[in-house]
Amino acid sequence: MSALEVSRREQAAWSTREHVRRVAVTAFDTTEQQEPIEGFHGLSRPVLADPLAGVRAGRLVAEVAAGALREWALRARGAGHSWDAVGQALELPTAQEGSAREEAAWEWLIEHRPPPPTASASATAGADAGCGSVSAVWTCTTCRARVRDSGPFASHPDDREQGHEHDCARRAAALEAWQRHAGDGEDDEDGDEGGSDA
Repeated sequence: MSALEVSRREQAAWSTREHVRRVAVTAFDTTEQQEPIEGFHGLSRPVLADPLAGVRAGRLVAEVAAGALREWALRARGAGHSWDAVGQALELPTAQEGSAREEAAWEWLIEHRPPPPTASASATAGADAGCGSVSAVWTCTTCRARVRDSGPFASHPDDREQGHEHDCARRAAALEAWQRHAGDGEDDEDGDEGGSDA
């Protein structure tokens, strides 16, 4: 792929991200605000006042894009292109987990079974080096620290989110709620032994 093609893809990706933000404002009742870019004095970027509107907009755009992807693949088939050519356009490897590229394209677009992420995609998503667990990194708007999020699977807040400032009010609230919930669990166990008519 040439540098010109990469540049065009990057421009298209940027335009798509901008479109998601516009959809959030138009369809999901939020507004844009300016956020300073860390490390660049006087520069800012547009962000959404309600990030959940961005989630909803991203989901909508992804669903529309998935439908368009299938439609264009079927048009390509109608124009005489093979499923292998469709798979090549999808940038699928020639063989994928025991499936030929043409089979992987069919499974993705017709059977709604997309291929598993590649190793490079997993690394981009934030796999921790050495331990193989997946995480995400974001900036806490309360303490402005970069936080590594391991997902909602662990019980203790510090096992879920690492990197908050020690005095972060958000972290303190999560710890307080966890301690309250842990205390409620102990009370419930004691109450169950004695029986309850509630």
